[in-house]
Amino acid sequence: MDDEKEIHALVREKRQIEEKLTLAGGDDFHFLLQDCADLSDIIDEIEDVSSQMSEKEHAAFEAKIKFSRKVRRKAKDMKNFEQHLVSEYESKHITLEHGKRMVSIIKLLRSKSVDKAKREAKEFHGFLEMGARLEILDDLLLKKKAQAERFARTVSDQLSGLEWLEKELPIDEEKVKRHNERAQLEGELSKIWQAYVQALKSMPMAGLLRKMNDGKLEKIGFPCLAGNEADALLEFLQKSRLEAKSAQELHEIAGQSEQKIRHLGLDLPLFRQEVAARRGFLFGIMSFSRAPAHAYLIEHDAIARKLAERLSELEKTKEADENEWARASMIRKKREELAGADKAALEKALQGLRELQDVMGGKAAPAEEKGSGEGKGLIGSILKFLGK
Repeated sequence: MDDEKEIHALVREKRQIEEKLTLAGGDDFHFLLQDCADLSDIIDEIEDVSSQMSEKEHAAFEAKIKFSRKVRRKAKDMKNFEQHLVSEYESKHITLEHGKRMVSIIKLLRSKSVDKAKREAKEFHGFLEMGARLEILDDLLLKKKAQAERFARTVSDQLSGLEWLEKELPIDEEKVKRHNERAQLEGELSKIWQAYVQALKSMPMAGLLRKMNDGKLEKIGFPCLAGNEADALLEFLQKSRLEAKSAQELHEIAGQSEQKIRHLGLDLPLFRQEVAARRGFLFGIMSFSRAPAHAYLIEHDAIARKLAERLSELEKTKEADENEWARASMIRKKREELAGADKAALEKALQGLRELQDVMGGKAAPAEEKGSGEGKGLIGSILKFLGK
């Protein structure tokens, strides 16, 4: 059975049970159900006591005393229940007929006519069964309501998305194209910069020290030495035949043991003074990482200069292009999310769901059994689609 048909059937059954219980116990029939439950408990307890009567005749004295107390408590419970029934009738929680019948059943229990009392209480047990079934139906319908509400929100969100798309202006592809071109140019300039930085890092230290003399590397934040320090280091490297070593290679040598450094034929005290003491400087070269310095690239690389010139042109419309690209991304994402969604079908589905919610909420009557679900197959299929 489709979810929709099942819902109508559950609501019909709930209404039928509620009508029967209301007819028996009024609008607030829960008082009747509680009295029925109390009566059922008393019958079960008296039946249990009765079944132990013959057994206790031959029991020990203490056991007999204990059992006698139990019997008196049950007698007191029955008396209290009779008084409670009077109060229930006066409060109009039960009818006079039901009150009299329950009192009659209590009298049967006092006379040890348990089987007859159970037969007389058959209708009250029937009320309890209806109450238990009503709880099951309420639980089932509560879950169905939650399912319908979740899907109604989903459908509403889809409709809102379609309406948003309808209101949006067409995408300005030229602006989007300019934004993408700008991003591509920045990426290419970044690659050129990274290649240039890597070349600096791997350059022989002697050549790098000479390159530092013009002060241009210092402007881009590259680690540099003062003129006299650079000259002293360069002189040491040349004398020690280390001028071809890069910053990383010198850093590695400085980290070796004194024995290995002497084995290389190096003047250990002077090596410590000129190289080992500058391990921080060498590490700074090895780990150098900064944002692309376009001005520096333009000055030193013809390709970068050409890319930067085009990028400069695109800067004029940067903000507008970025905004349009972001809007276009949202539109395309929303189109993907709503691919295949039909506004008319969604509106029909939402209307059907609202009607179904009204039925479950008691605001509308359920369809008759022969016609339940007719003309509403769409809603049932939607609920199936959700896997609910």
